[in-house]
Amino acid sequence: MTCATSSAGSDTSAFSPLRVVPMTGSTQDDLRAELTGAGAGHWPHFSALHALGQSAGRGRSGRAWTTPATGALTVSVVLRPLVPVEALAWLPLLAGLAVRDALAPRVDPRRWRLSTKWPNDVVALPAPGGERAPAPPEVEGWGTGRKLAGVLAELVPLPGLPLPEGLPSTRDQAPAVVLGIGVNVRQGVEQLPVPWAASLRTLGVAASPEEAREEIGAQLRRRLAQWEEAGGDPQAAGGGLAHQLREACTTLGQHVSVQAPSGSVEGLAIDLAPGLVLRTGSGTVVLQAGDVRLVRAHS
Repeated sequence: MTCATSSAGSDTSAFSPLRVVPMTGSTQDDLRAELTGAGAGHWPHFSALHALGQSAGRGRSGRAWTTPATGALTVSVVLRPLVPVEALAWLPLLAGLAVRDALAPRVDPRRWRLSTKWPNDVVALPAPGGERAPAPPEVEGWGTGRKLAGVLAELVPLPGLPLPEGLPSTRDQAPAVVLGIGVNVRQGVEQLPVPWAASLRTLGVAASPEEAREEIGAQLRRRLAQWEEAGGDPQAAGGGLAHQLREACTTLGQHVSVQAPSGSVEGLAIDLAPGLVLRTGSGTVVLQAGDVRLVRAHS
C-alpha cells in the first residue's frame, strides 16, 4: 500500500477491521491494489480504510479529489453484497441514500434538507419556507443546491475467477466492490474546492470525520441488509426501498442536461432504473452514467 503508517480501528466501529492512516494518495487505489494482490484476505466484507488526508483521491470519471488533513471524511469500504452482479448498479444510489440518512439528522431542517443527486452525490438544498437564512446564490447547473458528499463504487472481481451468475451463495464467492465515500466536514467556505460545494460546517453543523464515518457505517449496514433481503431488487417486496430511493432523489422532476459518454442529452428526469430515465423531445431514454446539470425548462 502507499500508506506510510496505519493503525487498527476501534472494536466499536461499524467497520471491521478498520484501518486509519494519516495520509495516502487514494484510498480507492490502495484497496484495489490490496484486493488484487496478496492482501485480499485481510479485507473482508465491511472492512474499511480511512485516510485523514488524501493527496490523489479520485471522484467519478477519474476526477481528482484532494482533501486537507483532518478536514474531510475520506473512507473506502470493501463490500461483498449477496446480490446478483447485475444488481450492483443500484449500489451508488443505495450508498448515497445511506449517507443522506446518516447526515440529515444533524442538519437544521428549518434551514436545509439533504437529498441525493443522481448518480452518486448528496446535496444540501435550502428548506422551503420556515426559519432559515437567505438562500445561497444560484450556481449555473446547480441552482441553490450544494454538494456535501459523494460516493464512488468500483467492482473488483476476485483474481482468476469469473463473475458469478445469479445470487452468490457466500460472501467469499461474491465479487468485491470498493465503495469510496467522501464528505466535506470541517472545511470553511474558503477551503471548499468549487462554488457548488458545502460542508457540514458551512451548514452550521459541528462534527468530526470520525463521527460522520460511524453514523454512515450504521446506515450503510441497514440499507445493505434491506437490499440483500430484496435479492438486490429494490422493487421487490412491495417496492418500499425503490420508493425511498426515488423520494430522496432531487434530480427527479427536474429538467436537466446530462453529459453522458455518448454525448449530451436533455430532458425531464422521471425515474430511476437505476439509470436515470429522461423524457426527451424524441422519446424516453435511460442513461447509465453522466454529469447532471439543471437547466431551465422550455416554455
